[in-house]
Amino acid sequence: MGIAFTYNEPFMWYEYVYDVAKKIKEYDKSISIILVTNGFVNKEPLKKILPFIDAMNIDLKGFTQKYYNEICGATIEPVLETIKIASKYTHVEITTLMVSDENDSVEEIVEIAKFLSAIDKSIPLHLSRYFPNYKMKNQPTLVENIMKAKEEAKKYLNYVYVGNVSGVDNNTYCPNCGYNLVTRDIYTTNSHIKGDKCPNCKEYINIIF
Repeated sequence: MGIAFTYNEPFMWYEYVYDVAKKIKEYDKSISIILVTNGFVNKEPLKKILPFIDAMNIDLKGFTQKYYNEICGATIEPVLETIKIASKYTHVEITTLMVSDENDSVEEIVEIAKFLSAIDKSIPLHLSRYFPNYKMKNQPTLVENIMKAKEEAKKYLNYVYVGNVSGVDNNTYCPNCGYNLVTRDIYTTNSHIKGDKCPNCKEYINIIF
């Protein structure tokens, strides 16, 4: 059982999130606290709240300052720092929405994968397909482009997944022997892990359930 702070950005109401997370952990440490965030936060408040956080899914919108300036109206460096700091204290996963003709080049995704791999190659990367909405009129991301980006990112990361695309393989495989550790079918998930090790080769598996 747990609580996920998301929609809207949890760091916009930091004080409330901090107070609730702290109180919950004082009440019952087994209750998981998750932040789904854009990662745009100063270092000190981030470090203050991290002892109460079990996992973070951080949106890395792209990997260029140009994209962050023109599309997000922000800067990328604080987000990169959040990823570096948070990964030392809690479980971190990254999501990147691949927007057609903006940040969907395979080369850019590879740079993201290299950045994450330098921190920890077991950080999961989720590549999500974009669809036009509101003021963003770009065409939907090409599925073949996302799949190519996934294959290239897997050269640097143990766990890469595709989102907003049906019928693709999003199972989790052992990075050492390739054994199917977690089978996913839409909203059904079956784990084949024994403890924290691959049942086939006994490799340590950094997965949280």
